Amino acid sequence: MQYRSTTFSVGKTAKLIKFPGGEIKFYKWLRENGFLYHDNEPFQIYIDKGWFEYVLTQKHKVNLYFPKMVTRVTIKGLRALERLMKKHFPPCKKDKHER
Repeated sequence: MQYRSTTFSVGKTAKLIKFPGGEIKFYKWLRENGFLYHDNEPFQIYIDKGWFEYVLTQKHKVNLYFPKMVTRVTIKGLRALERLMKKHFPPCKKDKHER
């Protein structure tokens, strides 16, 4: 068995960092802010920083397997993206009448 570092799908990452708008808007935000290309491949600089992995997987379709490249987020990337998300989307201040 080969050792593999812990990574998360982009959708799971959106949930873990509580990105406003969910997975689809998180992909859009990553593309608009220069982390991913238009096809959701991460920029090499962020792979080199250890934020993302771009791995080959297999997609199953009617008894056939097709190779597919998938972007995965590392623990380091999760922490960095959470910090950036909080910077871009600061939490709303609660009204003093709310509990």
